[in-house]
Amino acid sequence: MPEISGGYKRVGGYERYDGHVKPSEQVYYVATVALGVAVTVGQTIAGVTSGSTAKVIAVPDATHLVVTRRSAAFANGETLNVSASPVGTLTSVVSGADTKLLDVTYQALTADEWRTDISAVPGSGSVLGVWVYGGVVYAFRTNAGATATVMYRSTAAGWAIVTTPALVKDGRYEFVNYNFSGAATGQKMYGCDGKNKAFQFDGTTYTEITTTGSPETPSHIAAHKNRLFLSILGSMFVSPPGSPTGSWVAVGATAAEIGVGDLITAMIPLPGDNNTGALAVYGRNKTAILYGSATASWAMTVAAPDAGAVANTVQFVSMALGLDDRGVTSLSATQTFGNFAASSVSKAVQPFIARRVGLAVASSVLRSQDQYRLYFSDGTGMVFRVNNGKVSAAMPILYPDAVTCIVSGENISGEEVVFFGSDNGMVYQAEVGTSFDGADIEYWCRLAFNAERGPLIKKRWRRAVLELSVPSYANISCSFEQDYGNVSIPIGATSLAEFAETSLQPGGGGFWDQFTWDEFTWDSPLISPPTFELSGTSQNISLIFWGKDNLSLPFTIQSVVLSFTPRRIQR
Repeated sequence: MPEISGGYKRVGGYERYDGHVKPSEQVYYVATVALGVAVTVGQTIAGVTSGSTAKVIAVPDATHLVVTRRSAAFANGETLNVSASPVGTLTSVVSGADTKLLDVTYQALTADEWRTDISAVPGSGSVLGVWVYGGVVYAFRTNAGATATVMYRSTAAGWAIVTTPALVKDGRYEFVNYNFSGAATGQKMYGCDGKNKAFQFDGTTYTEITTTGSPETPSHIAAHKNRLFLSILGSMFVSPPGSPTGSWVAVGATAAEIGVGDLITAMIPLPGDNNTGALAVYGRNKTAILYGSATASWAMTVAAPDAGAVANTVQFVSMALGLDDRGVTSLSATQTFGNFAASSVSKAVQPFIARRVGLAVASSVLRSQDQYRLYFSDGTGMVFRVNNGKVSAAMPILYPDAVTCIVSGENISGEEVVFFGSDNGMVYQAEVGTSFDGADIEYWCRLAFNAERGPLIKKRWRRAVLELSVPSYANISCSFEQDYGNVSIPIGATSLAEFAETSLQPGGGGFWDQFTWDEFTWDSPLISPPTFELSGTSQNISLIFWGKDNLSLPFTIQSVVLSFTPRRIQR
């Protein structure tokens, strides 16, 4: 991933969510026990004196048990039972392990144990919408009989049904949180799905919103200048100011219907004050800007007559970004009079985007990293780093569980949280944990071929010094290729095959089992820069990093310093 402070960061993990405590936040204990009877993983130990119980998740040796799901504190010196039969005497219980590797290993086993408590959103098919409101996660999914859609909220005990009118199934939900009251409190959740009436929800009451549209099934939603905007086909319907559940009229002094002349796919507010702020209205084939703040002053200007956006791909992260037929385009202000212009920002990764035409299903922002993320139905995605109003980097990702809908919001503490729904009915929290819901995270990173400012000079490569930021534990394998994969250079270099598309490794590559790999393990964020020994003589070199485990938190490769001895000019 393109890191906000520079370098390449390994993708974050994710884990299933339904309101229970996150598996990655559960704890384990190491018990020292004088065992008289063998204990196996999966058994439950019980203290005769304390009455405490715990489940065994590892047996590292004959005198230690690693446990979780502890019901209460054990008493040192008490007898431990398994199925009412004594197995040994407890000496002590501690939280944590002797080494960082053991700690992350036991933490992963703990997460595996607690993960089984978390369930999918009840029903059938994909998750149709996921949202965060008031620190609570809400999800929509078709019921088990495939006859209607049901709304759920996350609770400490799992998913709970929210009472709503009967909802037509198979919609695709969009949401916005907005406070129309003008008071310090009063924010509500608004949504639509293209199959039902739009709604307002205050955490307790679900209220349908009636406009003058026909059919009364808005597909896209935005809140702008104290009004709610809904789209039905090629028309925008605008609420009275401050009253989204009030009387919507087609033409009048308070509300309006505005035709766009194209199938509307997204509406997103653009920053500015009451005079300069505008609403970007994306069609499938063009983009317009709505200026003004009242019925009498609204003015629609076409910003891009031949560039629109695919539904569910538009986001704002210092500028509006969306996927069009030509790739990802930006909508940014020009120098004159606050107008806007559209331009493509994905030319460098266009082959990746072009191979996924028609597969885009969702998008999100990661505000803490200034990232725009685009997701496809095959599980792949592209992450764009936005810096000072420009896209400065782009890198691909691959999730084993495909994203069907996603939200970036805030929890009750104001921290950024990301949740996504998948086609298996699960809701996952992204950017947490060390795994893909228990599965290994596999990553590849090939750096550009580096000639060290001497493209025609042959160099005897000596070593590479890596600068890394490692928050916890990381195990990374490193290798290298030379002269664009020249097969005549035997050490660590081969270019006999192209990497599989599913590996998300662009460009040429090689057979991994033919590389000469070196491996590093870090278990502390405060380390000396590791040194990777190089060999061979060539004009340029490319380092390759690879790893696969469910133990490592995201780490960042910040820079590489190459050491070499200059040789002759290439003839």
